[in-house]
Amino acid sequence: MSFIAHLKRNADILVAAAAGFIVILLFTRHSGIGIEPDSVVYLSVAENFHDKGKLVDFTGGALTDFPVGYSVFLSCIMLLTGLKPLFFAPVLNALLFALLIFLAGCIMDRYMQQSRWYKWAILCCMIISPCLLEAYSMLLSESLFIIFETLFFITIFSYLRSHSIKWLVVSALLASLASVTRYVGITIIATGGLLILLNSQLLLRKRVKNLFIFSAISSCLLVVNLVRNFTISGTMTGGRERSTASLTENMHDAGTVFYDWLPFTNGHYKGAALFFVLLIAGLLAFCVRQFLRNPVAVSFLNVVNVFSITYLLFIVITASISRFETLYSRFFSPVYIPLLWIISNWLLQLFKNYILPGKKWVPMAMGFIVFLLFQYGQLDTDNETWDGVKDAGIPGYAEDQWRLSPTVQFVEKEPKLFQKGFSVYSDASDAIYFFTGRVGKFLPHKQYEPGIAEFLHDRHCYVVWFNDGENTDLVDQHFITSIKKMKLLKQFGDGAIYEYNE
Repeated sequence: MSFIAHLKRNADILVAAAAGFIVILLFTRHSGIGIEPDSVVYLSVAENFHDKGKLVDFTGGALTDFPVGYSVFLSCIMLLTGLKPLFFAPVLNALLFALLIFLAGCIMDRYMQQSRWYKWAILCCMIISPCLLEAYSMLLSESLFIIFETLFFITIFSYLRSHSIKWLVVSALLASLASVTRYVGITIIATGGLLILLNSQLLLRKRVKNLFIFSAISSCLLVVNLVRNFTISGTMTGGRERSTASLTENMHDAGTVFYDWLPFTNGHYKGAALFFVLLIAGLLAFCVRQFLRNPVAVSFLNVVNVFSITYLLFIVITASISRFETLYSRFFSPVYIPLLWIISNWLLQLFKNYILPGKKWVPMAMGFIVFLLFQYGQLDTDNETWDGVKDAGIPGYAEDQWRLSPTVQFVEKEPKLFQKGFSVYSDASDAIYFFTGRVGKFLPHKQYEPGIAEFLHDRHCYVVWFNDGENTDLVDQHFITSIKKMKLLKQFGDGAIYEYNE
């Protein structure tokens, strides 16, 4: 097939990809790409790696809390363009989002036995997905991780159909790249291993051999990253605290995310934990049913189903062991498209087989109604988001609330804060670095006695307090004024500056 013919055949997918590209540019038009604390770490590590060849963040500490992949990726783009990430990030993320939509369209064309109308409906859902728009309008590793994940689906499915060692190796390489983009990429490695073992078309001895090849290649980059972390810091993935949320609480939080993805349930979270359990049970039942029906058949939906189960269980269980932020939509963005494929296919099969079978217009009409309701819910959320971002920017440090903050403007213009011999502490030290390029210290953690002792014995210091940056894990204003007994130097509507000078 000629290149022109290929373009014509995929014209609808290209249009959808172009629409996704434009949407991200529109969302980031006011003040650029969205920046949150994690983004500042990625930015500083990318710039330090590009300029000094060192994988250290803005504090000068080695990068261990996050894997190195995304920062190295940004650094490579810096090398190619000669630009800093803040300048190219909106276009980069728009391109990544367009690529994701294009890949999803190609997958549905080749591997899913559904109509063109179905493909268009799913692509439309992706373009305006609040979950995906959040991931791709901010400088976050999910934007790259989801690309690796989608490419992995294609290559592992190609391996399962052909048993080609070439596809096995490519799948392993993609899994390896994903695991050093986000640590949760280990779920992609686990998914590949499970699919290889469950592939009953091959003899067990052959499956074990291929599993060994896949495991060795897919884990190599992650092992190198973890060994590096341990050598530098004595920890595999940085300092991790014990979780304060129970398994039930995390299941509830996960369930609320899926409630928010559905129309008319946003903000109504009764039974959210049960909803999560039912979702996992439904995915397992779907997977077992497919396998029992034809154990030697290879289904693309089973590939994404195994991944979805693995990913969801990993996130919720890990958050119950190691301390996470409260689980929210960003954590589950990698399963948005897989769940969209699985549930939409399940609903279509339900309409075709059990609701007036034989009358084609009935399942089509019901599918169209479900599509409209789902899109209504997404558009309602998008409208609320757009109302803020069009005038104030993406929430976070790029938002006008931060950029035009009186506290931030004072810190930017007041050189005395950073005079020699004085420490500068803050509840949002990353914000100070982002806006001024100057390095301060985070206020000590409430539970970290050595950090508290160091802070109390610091005889010459300032504290920059941001009301919007308050972190309940760190010491608060009462500690600053009543225990440290610091003097209020400046008071602003959104923060304050405190001084201690013995």
